[in-house]
Amino acid sequence: MVMTGGWRVLVGALLLSAAAVVPATAAADPVSACRSWEFVELPVPPAVRSGGVMSGAGSFAVGNGSFWSMGGTTVLVWKDGQLVDQLSFFRNLTRAHDVNSSGVVILSAYTFPAATRWQAGVYQSLQGLPGEYRVEALDVNERGDVLGRSDGKPVVWPAGSAVPQRVAGTDASWEPVGIADDGSVLVSSGSGAQWVRPSGVVPLGAVQVRAVRGSYAVGVADSRVVRWDVSGAAEEFRFASDAVAVNSHGHVLSSSPGAAELWESPDRSYPVPGGSSLVSVTDEGDVYSGIESSPLLLDCAGGAR
Repeated sequence: MVMTGGWRVLVGALLLSAAAVVPATAAADPVSACRSWEFVELPVPPAVRSGGVMSGAGSFAVGNGSFWSMGGTTVLVWKDGQLVDQLSFFRNLTRAHDVNSSGVVILSAYTFPAATRWQAGVYQSLQGLPGEYRVEALDVNERGDVLGRSDGKPVVWPAGSAVPQRVAGTDASWEPVGIADDGSVLVSSGSGAQWVRPSGVVPLGAVQVRAVRGSYAVGVADSRVVRWDVSGAAEEFRFASDAVAVNSHGHVLSSSPGAAELWESPDRSYPVPGGSSLVSVTDEGDVYSGIESSPLLLDCAGGAR
């Protein structure tokens, strides 16, 4: 999952208004959301200063950290709340950005290899476009497709491949936001956001997208939380405070100082402990906290685990 901050470059009339192209509602997967959680403190090695959790999917979670007594960074991989791998990069700044439920982790670094797909101890360096070396990996979907940038241009590395493919109709003025499980790519500019699909472009209008997972994106339009599917169909969560994450069932995690909720539908939510530090929700209902000093798993009570 990718959290956007990003670029603000105007792209003229490429985007139409959301009201003109987006249907009124989008049906979510009819799966009940989690209603209660148990705190599990994620273990961190004594030599590591934790940088918090970045993302979680299935039984996996990934976070970043640094060493107390030496230069470099480390990536922590947890499964079922236990530390299962520590990827150490001495004298190098390497960060994990996302993970899928198969344990595929994507990494970006300031030195070569700049972008990497990792799974179960195997590294795969991701190439840039011909002649380009400034490469970043940002988001991964369930089948292992990776979305990122090559010299600022949105690209996709298909599952198992290290060779990038340009996202059609985009250039360095577009920011890659996330990749859906069917390979649809969500990109944004200063004017708004759009899905880029094999069947064509689906404009969403002047919106701010926070995260993508499964076949859904979640963000803010006209100061209200909205969830879109890959067809562009939208549903408004008018009582949600803000959008943080979404899972493949379309459940929306919202968070504000002192309060957080998991929304099963636009009119049904459940309070989540953890407040504004929450960063990710899995299909099983587990929620992860990004507190740097104490990474936490909010384990869904009675969930799939």
